[in-house]
Amino acid sequence: MKAFIQRYQFIIFVLLTFVFSWFPWYAGIAPEVMTMGPSIAAFVVVLIIGGRRGFVDLIRPFGRWRVGLGLWGLAIFGPAVLYLIGLGVYLLGGGDLPPFIMIREELSLIPLYLVMVVLMPWNGPVGEEFGWRGYALPRLQNKYGPLIASLVIGAIWGFWHLPSFFAPLGVVGALYAEVGMIFILLYTLGTIANSIFMTWLYNKSKASALVAGIVWHAAINFWAPVLLSDSSLVAAREGTHLPTIAPDLYLTVLAVQAAAALILIFVTKGKLGYPNIQKS
Repeated sequence: MKAFIQRYQFIIFVLLTFVFSWFPWYAGIAPEVMTMGPSIAAFVVVLIIGGRRGFVDLIRPFGRWRVGLGLWGLAIFGPAVLYLIGLGVYLLGGGDLPPFIMIREELSLIPLYLVMVVLMPWNGPVGEEFGWRGYALPRLQNKYGPLIASLVIGAIWGFWHLPSFFAPLGVVGALYAEVGMIFILLYTLGTIANSIFMTWLYNKSKASALVAGIVWHAAINFWAPVLLSDSSLVAAREGTHLPTIAPDLYLTVLAVQAAAALILIFVTKGKLGYPNIQKS
């Protein structure tokens, strides 16, 4: 059984990810577990195959924080820059400025929101990144190269969010209501673009899943509601408002992300910094 799991470990990881994520959502039991499915699946697979050594190897890249201020800055502010460029293009095209409720009215609550985004397992980064960048990325890019790895992880990552489009929570649910099911394809294009950025950052940071995984992912989740939507922390706590984002604004931002990802592929000739990895 161990040999079988080791041989088909990535397929088993993907299957377990969907089982651990989608079953609790569908059954209505502990739905917050859904966002922790990728990390749980990764730990199960590596513990079966490698035991304690496999566990240590999985978590080690998340302790690599000495990567230089420039890469830290890219991980923290890179998504915000892409969002702002998209917002600028949207405004030039005649779009309306978002209300910036969190910045204008709830500035004192933003640090607490940032802590929640980064540390709460059910908010995304911690619950997912031990799977996506901790487990899947190094294995896929070592076998197929960084570009193929990014495309595969990005596609799985996007489709994995499908239940979110049926739940009346967050900006994703609001966009589904506005755009329809075609949005899953557009949303997946965004996760593929982000996967490409994160692979490059992972390789440039000498395999820091902390910076390329947790921090970039947290920045995506943090800056989007702050800069692009009418999200309100007070309203979210009271359950009185479903946050929304203008579909045209989202599509513009998505186009900017896709264009930036293509430029990165072109500039790095598809290598996405992979030769710079130093094994340790």
